[in-house]
Amino acid sequence: MIETSSPVDRPRSRPGKRREPGGLLGIALVVPAIVLVVVFKLIPLVRAFILSLYETQGFADPTFAWFRNYQGMLKDPTFWGSFRNAALVFLTLPVWIMLPLLLALLIFQRVPGWKLFRAAYFLPYMIAPVVVGIMFRQILAPDGPLNAMLIGIGLAPFATEWLNGSSSALFSLTAVALWAFFGLGVLTYLSGLSTVSDEVIEAARLDGAGFWTLLVYIIAPLLKSVIGYWTVLCTSSMLIWMFPLIYALTRGGPGKATMLPEYLVFLTTFEFLDRGRGAAIGMALFVFAAAISAFVVRRMYAEGKGRT
Repeated sequence: MIETSSPVDRPRSRPGKRREPGGLLGIALVVPAIVLVVVFKLIPLVRAFILSLYETQGFADPTFAWFRNYQGMLKDPTFWGSFRNAALVFLTLPVWIMLPLLLALLIFQRVPGWKLFRAAYFLPYMIAPVVVGIMFRQILAPDGPLNAMLIGIGLAPFATEWLNGSSSALFSLTAVALWAFFGLGVLTYLSGLSTVSDEVIEAARLDGAGFWTLLVYIIAPLLKSVIGYWTVLCTSSMLIWMFPLIYALTRGGPGKATMLPEYLVFLTTFEFLDRGRGAAIGMALFVFAAAISAFVVRRMYAEGKGRT
C-alpha cells in the first residue's frame, strides 16, 4: 500500500522566508528618489561645507582656513542684519498660513464664482518670480499705478515710495511674495478639504456653527497635517524662494533694508568673489531653515502620535 502524507504532516514554509513582490516594487520606487537626493542634495551640501573651510579671494588659489570664514561671518553686521530681516519676514507667517486656508474654505463652500476665484488665485503662482518682480516694480514706483489710485480716491497721505523707504521696502517685498505664492496654498488646502466628509460640515451647520466656528473648531483640527506641511513649505520659501523678487525689485536696498540671507550669499559669492565666505553663509542659512522645519515636523509628529 502506498502511504501518502496528510496535509498536517507536510512541512510548512516559515512565514519569514517568503518575499512579497510588493516589497521589491516599493524598493524599486524608492531607490531613484534616494539617488536623486544624494546626487543633487547631499553631495552639493557636503561640497559646500568643504568649500566654506577654504579662503577664496577672487581668482586666487583657495587656501585651507579652517573656520576662519565662520568667524568673519559672525563679526559681519550685514550677516546679522540679513537674519534680522528674515526674522521680520517670519512675523508674517500667520498671514501666509491662514489667508490661503480662509480662501480655500470659501471656495470649498461653493461661493458664487468659486471656479473663477480658484483659477484667479492660482494664476500668480504660474508667473515667473522675475516677471512678478518687474511687474510690481512698475506698480509700486513713486509715480506708479498704486500711488496714482491712492491719490485719485483721496488717500494721498498713504501714497509713498514703497520700494525706496527703509521701513516700507521689506513690507512691500513680503507682500509681493505673498501675492505670488499663496495660490499654491489655496490648492494645497483644497486638496486637504476634499478629504473632509460632507456629513461633518453639515452636522456642524445644523448645530449652529458659523463660518468662523467651522474654520477654527472643525476644519483647522482636521487639517493639522496639511497646515503643518504648508507651514514648512512657507518657512523654506521665505528663505530660499525670494531671491528672484529681491533681485528684480530692490537688489537688497535701500541700504540693507531688504537684504535676506539668500541674497547675501549671492552677493558674497558672485559680486565679491568670496566663495568660501558665501558657502559659510549658505551653511548658516541651511542650519537655520532646517532647525525651523524640524521643529514644525516634530510638533506635527507629536500631535499625530498623541491622537493615536
